[in-house]
Amino acid sequence: MIHYLGYFAGLLTVGSFLPQVIRTWRTRQTRDLSLVMFALMSTASLLWIVYGAFTRDWPVILTNSGMVAMNGALAIAKLRYR
Repeated sequence: MIHYLGYFAGLLTVGSFLPQVIRTWRTRQTRDLSLVMFALMSTASLLWIVYGAFTRDWPVILTNSGMVAMNGALAIAKLRYR
């Protein structure tokens, strides 16, 4: 039952990045975005995915997979729209 709390928290975490991803791709304004931050966040998320895999913690795995996708989308936009 407590896993549902983890899924909900993960959904909110990933969902909180969605407006920024949408806005960045629509406006193509990336000047204030930091590639270093995306690299660090993606690395941290990948480590959390490994941790989640070893502990079989699906909310951790799914949340951080979503975060890798969100950070990847923003990093790609940053590189594409410099």
